[in-house]
Amino acid sequence: MLRDLKIAIRHLSKSPGFSITSVFMLALGIGATTAIFSIVEGVLLRPLPFPDPGHLVVLADELHGADLGGYAVTGPDIVNYSRDTHSFTALGGYQQFGHELSGAGEPAQINDARMTAGVFAALEVEPLLGRVFTQQEDDQKQRVAVLSYATWQSRFHGDSGILGQKILLDRKPYVVIGVMPRNFEFPLIPGHLNRSELWIPMSFQPEELTGGAQASWGFQMAGRLKPGVTPALAREDADRVARETMRSYPAFMAGLRITSVVHDLHEDTIAKARPLVRTLFLAVAVVLLIACANLAGLLLVRAIRRRREIAFRLALGSSAATLLRQALLESLVLSVTGGVIGLVAAAIALRVGTNLLPETLPLIGNIGLDWPVAAFALSLAVVTGVVSGVAPAFAAIRTSVNETLKEGAAPAPPAEDTRASAPVWLSLKLPSLSSFSPPPACCCAASKKCAKLTSAIARTTPSSQTTTSRASSTAPRPPSISSIRNCCVVSRPFPAPPAPASLPSCPPMEHSATKPS
Repeated sequence: MLRDLKIAIRHLSKSPGFSITSVFMLALGIGATTAIFSIVEGVLLRPLPFPDPGHLVVLADELHGADLGGYAVTGPDIVNYSRDTHSFTALGGYQQFGHELSGAGEPAQINDARMTAGVFAALEVEPLLGRVFTQQEDDQKQRVAVLSYATWQSRFHGDSGILGQKILLDRKPYVVIGVMPRNFEFPLIPGHLNRSELWIPMSFQPEELTGGAQASWGFQMAGRLKPGVTPALAREDADRVARETMRSYPAFMAGLRITSVVHDLHEDTIAKARPLVRTLFLAVAVVLLIACANLAGLLLVRAIRRRREIAFRLALGSSAATLLRQALLESLVLSVTGGVIGLVAAAIALRVGTNLLPETLPLIGNIGLDWPVAAFALSLAVVTGVVSGVAPAFAAIRTSVNETLKEGAAPAPPAEDTRASAPVWLSLKLPSLSSFSPPPACCCAASKKCAKLTSAIARTTPSSQTTTSRASSTAPRPPSISSIRNCCVVSRPFPAPPAPASLPSCPPMEHSATKPS
């Protein structure tokens, strides 16, 4: 396998233009898909950043005959549900609010949240510094505050002695009793702009619990289910309390009817963002499919251009499985390289572009490049390489060896005009030397040269001797008959012994021109 990988890399290095184009095309597709998947994973797939988040739920009223614009409860509902339900280990209410913060640098308008102590108990998150407020402090309307990590760092420069210091909220003094961890966020509000910077006790005012406050659905509730209690059982428990609450409604609310709703906190948080995230992921998936199709096309063109090479390798004994494996390895090298580059590009894009995400997206703090996202990117690169390379690889090994090699053979010479010249066949008639005793020395000495000349004429076929009238003037001519006839006279490699008077001279050779049969 390592040897095949080296061969694949060497082949790709011989085509730098093709390789660079393919890698950057895949880097674009895989990088965009990875960046959007990090949003999908951080918002839709990753659990909430709280201990045992599966038991966290939202409790709200459903007002029949009217639309509350979301899940909400009233001030009296918070008191009644927290006191009379039995399905929750902790349950509390909260409300987004805003105050002017002063006493720490320049005065500024901040977002904060009023909460009952049951919310911190339900979330089960320990503060980084100090503590959270208690139900007793809430009931006694004590002015204490818990800072977020971002506020502690930005407005108080991470002062470790922040505990016990006083801050002013709407010019009222509050004592800082704790700082929450870096990743703590609640309420889980979409976007960047409305995050809570600190938390203070709910400290209901009398007007929030009596009279018309029973018709003011402006609060939310969150709780943690007891072990073994399902949302359906918790809803039945809360419906019992809701019926008791309706009995205490004033006369102008006598026609209203409410029931309880218990939903998973994570589902309630991401419900509005799910269509947007799915649309984004579908869009980049289409981009990735286009990149895969383009890579498959480039690999197919490359395989067609390499048909002659593949045919030679098959003719020399290479197996189809080996060629298929090497073709897939080339595709995998391209896709994995593009995946690594795309992963780096996605990390840069997330670091730069997180602040540009829409404000309707919740849990933005969870979005980032972690190990699950990196594993997804590399797996996507491998799948892309296999999907893009399998069709061109099979097309390459289906090359017809005979047809491909015939296509690359040299063209046949043009047909010749047989009327320009006629083939001449020479028939040499040599006398028998058996009547001579001893044989003539000249013929013996020249016999080898005569034999060579005769063989040269015999090897000259009609097709090689026949030429057109124009080419016949330049083509080399075969040995002449006169040179063969006089071979005994011309060729004398050894001195001839003195011939006796009775020794006959070498008889002349006869030749005749005959037509080929």
